[in-house]
Amino acid sequence: MKYNRTISMVISVLCGIIAALLLLFSISTTTWLVNTTERRGLWEKCIVYSMESVECAKNEAAPWRSACAAMCIMSLLICLLATFAAVIGLNTKNCKLKYRMYSVARGVMLLAIICGCIGLITFPIKFRSELPEDDDVPWEFGWAYGVGWGAVIFMTGACILLLLDKESEEITYHEKTVYNEDDYETEATT
Repeated sequence: MKYNRTISMVISVLCGIIAALLLLFSISTTTWLVNTTERRGLWEKCIVYSMESVECAKNEAAPWRSACAAMCIMSLLICLLATFAAVIGLNTKNCKLKYRMYSVARGVMLLAIICGCIGLITFPIKFRSELPEDDDVPWEFGWAYGVGWGAVIFMTGACILLLLDKESEEITYHEKTVYNEDDYETEATT
């Protein structure tokens, strides 16, 4: 069975779109870390009194929280840029431009993965370091934090698909048969 590069590029673009949507959902919610009475996200903290009664307020200003939010937003924007570059590469007939766009998409998507990982790893570590030593309330990762990691996984999949067999479509060759007239003359006389 012949490997079709176009299919892997289309899947790569779809992975990039899914990753961007997942990052958008993850960044916009307040359920990165949860316990029985509280939820914390990048922007807000919420106190849960009952299923119907939830009170939310902005998080206290902390440089690490702003840095985590900035890294996640940068990851989202860079992921969109990489996906756009892959779409341009997928739609062009110019082989040099196609190869260049795929290379740009690979590098930029790798940068998006790094930014996402930094933001997702830093948030719970710095949050835990802010808690008092005698705080024995168990905090758990919320669904939005898991969705953020899902986005990183989709970005990694897109990057791997952009790496696979990266030159098979771009390299084309033309075979031309050249006859040497001297060889013809020597064969005819002998």
